[in-house]
Amino acid sequence: MAGLRETLLGPPTAFGTWIACDSTVACETMGRAGYDAVAVDLQHGAVTLASLLPVLQTFDATGTPALVRVPWCDPPTLMRVADLGAAGVIVPMVNSAADARTAVAAVRYPPRGIRSFGPVRQWYGAGEGHHDCLCIAMIETREALDNLAAIAATPGVDGLLVGPVDLALSLGHELSLDMPAAVLDAIATVARACGDHGLICASVSFGPANAALQLEAGVTFLTSGSDTMFLRKGAAEDLAALRRLGHGL
Repeated sequence: MAGLRETLLGPPTAFGTWIACDSTVACETMGRAGYDAVAVDLQHGAVTLASLLPVLQTFDATGTPALVRVPWCDPPTLMRVADLGAAGVIVPMVNSAADARTAVAAVRYPPRGIRSFGPVRQWYGAGEGHHDCLCIAMIETREALDNLAAIAATPGVDGLLVGPVDLALSLGHELSLDMPAAVLDAIATVARACGDHGLICASVSFGPANAALQLEAGVTFLTSGSDTMFLRKGAAEDLAALRRLGHGL
């Protein structure tokens, strides 16, 4: 996955979106949209471990790398996701170097990890790196910020992804899709740590103005929206236009 790692490190900035739906028709549509990578959401989306394989196969067919956010830092799930062909794993709630080491070990074969071998989908050879998928740790709590240097220095971590809403909650803010200044400051701090260790710095944007601020802070891989959000937004905008016509506006 060296090529994907370089793409997400930039420059130029890489852009992605989230996949919450396990419809292969929807995945094919999103896969042909031109994103540098997509993030399939097993944590909060409708995709499950049972429905993941055709989702990954569909993105493979479109040539779009698919990262997978797992529900938790759970080695058996991480191993299964890697075996099914994820281009990378996104691991939520990584709060310490120990959490980061657990995540890395689950997607690396011995002696670098504990991943069990099974030639399910991707069998290219036995050399180092042939089976590696990216390992991206999520920074989304005050504890993770306190341990940021140690997490970023963990061997095998390829990148850090800020979870801005959960991070805001952890810092004492109310649930909101407006990004507090403290979270923007944290993103800049994470970006500096990533720069120090040669890691991908990823985050989630809340619109163009917010995206510009995050890019200025040093984010190298920025995700925006999701398949279901785009479907709802497009349908709502079209319906609103039709209703204006119907009312002679």
